[in-house]
Amino acid sequence: MKPTHVLACLAAFLFGLELSHVNIGSVLHVQDFPAPSLGLVGPFAPNEILKDNVHILFKYKINGSETTNVEDGGQSLLLIDKYAEAWHAYSSEDDDSNYSLADKPFANLGAARPLGFMKDAHGNVIVCDTNQGLVSLEPDGRVVLLASRVSASSPIDPDSYIQFANNLDISQSAEGTIFFTDSVQLPAAVEHAPGERPYFEPMSTVMDTLVTGSKTGRLLAFYPQNGTVHVLAKGFWFANGVALSGDESFVAVAETAGFRIHRFWLKGPKAGTMDILIERLPGFVDNMVRAADGSFWVALPAPRTMQAYLLKSKILRALLRYVSPIQLRAAPWGAIMKVSPDGEVLRFLMDTKGSRVSSITDVQEHKLADGRTRLFMGSLLQPYVSCIDIQDDAR
Repeated sequence: MKPTHVLACLAAFLFGLELSHVNIGSVLHVQDFPAPSLGLVGPFAPNEILKDNVHILFKYKINGSETTNVEDGGQSLLLIDKYAEAWHAYSSEDDDSNYSLADKPFANLGAARPLGFMKDAHGNVIVCDTNQGLVSLEPDGRVVLLASRVSASSPIDPDSYIQFANNLDISQSAEGTIFFTDSVQLPAAVEHAPGERPYFEPMSTVMDTLVTGSKTGRLLAFYPQNGTVHVLAKGFWFANGVALSGDESFVAVAETAGFRIHRFWLKGPKAGTMDILIERLPGFVDNMVRAADGSFWVALPAPRTMQAYLLKSKILRALLRYVSPIQLRAAPWGAIMKVSPDGEVLRFLMDTKGSRVSSITDVQEHKLADGRTRLFMGSLLQPYVSCIDIQDDAR
């Protein structure tokens, strides 16, 4: 038997040994690895809805705006690129689907890599910055650091640093609590690409997290009334998107390498506990946002391939890292889904080869006057954002 075959058999044997391992986190019971994907069947049947209908905006003018925000009733957009520059774009009076980018950015967040962001009730843009933590871009352009570490009063991980702030949602209550994720206890690296300005590149940290199996992601809450930060749950394999339910009884949390979305309950008999909203997804999970009907739009930036199954074993990860390195940058595709608060898949929109739009990391919904819904899609990796108009009753 060839040495490579022996190595493969050994790896397969060790892989099998690890299938039964379950990790009990210090806070929540977090399964070591999720159940297998159901595949692209049923509600996830392949389609080309995105490829056939998407509009590409600001190509090569906006690079790496993971998130978009819709403002002024759809008349303008807020974007923040990988260089931490904040931009406005404005719709045309003659064609509300045609947006023009402002001549220059209106603010710069400094040494930052902004990911998720949204406006609070006071008009401040609250930003998850992988370099600094949770920051606020004030209406006058000032950048205010809200939190870079967990408070001493937190019952979980007191005084720990916020290493990789990623995505957020803000309560509509008077308190305005900000729920956000700290993806992993690893910082983002600084990228020095030839011919480009330096910027913080989170993808290298994402890949390290997947290969090393670091399940240190956390869900946090920032309380504006006293400026404290508490850890609510931890043990996620790269915690990512965050979205409150319509009644704010739970906050949904995407676990990127777990291919699933959790519900952390804030109210009712389940308060303080966590369960699964949906799992066995066909792609890695990124940002999510609550839709007008109480469902959630979710971005799936990359497909779940055989590589994902190899991540199940720490021994296989080590072998593959040095013998045959995994190419974690998966084949391009574009995919988003809409899921109900009970975990039912309501919509699934694709560009199966990513030939028109790919690596979608965020979906923002805007209702049009004619009854259609316009979805704006950001991308961490692509030099554009995109949008698509859909009928609400389409499946």
